Amino acid sequence: MAKKYYLFTAILMILVLGAGAVYGASPQVTNDNSIFQVSTLNSLSAGNFDGNWTIGALRTHGDTGIGTFNGLDGEMIELNDNIYQIKSNGTVYLMNDSANTPFAMTVPFKTDKILILNSSMNLTQLEQLLNATVPSKNMFYSIKVIGTFNSVKARSPPKQNKPYPDLTTALENQTIFNFNNITGTMVGFWCPQYASDVNLNDYHFHFISEDKNSGGHVIDCQLKGVLIEIDYIPEDSVLLSNGSVLNVNSSAN
Repeated sequence: MAKKYYLFTAILMILVLGAGAVYGASPQVTNDNSIFQVSTLNSLSAGNFDGNWTIGALRTHGDTGIGTFNGLDGEMIELNDNIYQIKSNGTVYLMNDSANTPFAMTVPFKTDKILILNSSMNLTQLEQLLNATVPSKNMFYSIKVIGTFNSVKARSPPKQNKPYPDLTTALENQTIFNFNNITGTMVGFWCPQYASDVNLNDYHFHFISEDKNSGGHVIDCQLKGVLIEIDYIPEDSVLLSNGSVLNVNSSAN
C-alpha cells in the first residue's frame, strides 16, 4: 500500500511541476476540508526560507495551522483564524496580512473526535494515545490540545541572514523555552508515510498560551487536564514553487 502511494505521489509531482502555472495565482483546492500547505518540508529543510505567499492569502484556506515566516523568523501558529508569530526572544505578535511565509499548513478545522484527559501525560504518551485513537495511519489529521499543562518545552529559531543555511544548521541557534503550570493550546498535524516527500511523517505541534504571550514549536510537554479535538482530513493540497497545487489524497485503508 505504501509503495502504491509513493508511486502515485511521484507521478502527480511530475505532472504538476510540468504545468508551468504562475506563482501567486489562485490555486485550485479540491476539498473544503483539505490541508492547504505552502511549499514542502524538504524545501524548507534545504534552506529555502523566503516565500511569496502572504498571511492574508493563507487565512483564506483555513483557520487553524502552523508554519514559519520569511527568513525563518520564529514559529507560526494559527488559531481561530488569527496568525501569531513567536519570535526567538519569546515575544508574540498578532501578524498582519502582508507578512510572507515560506512554509505553512492550514485547515478549516472541523471536529470529528473529542477526547477529555484529566491525567498526566507527556508528548510521547500523547502521540501513542492519538495513534490508538485515530481510525487509520493512512489519513491526515489536524489536532488541537486545549487546556492546562504542567509544563511545555518549546523552541523558536532566530531570523536567518542570507545566504541561508539549511534548516538543521539554522536550528543550532534556536531558543529553548520552558513554561510551567500554563494554560493554552497546542495545534498540530499528522501526515502519513506516503506523504513524506512533502511533509513530516510524524506529529508536529506548536503551542501558544491562553494570554497569547508565549509559545513555540513543541519539543515536549506534560499534560494536566486537556480537551483534544481531532479533525479527520481527506487531502493535503501542496502549493509548489511554480504556483501549481499537488493534491495528495488520503486513504482509510
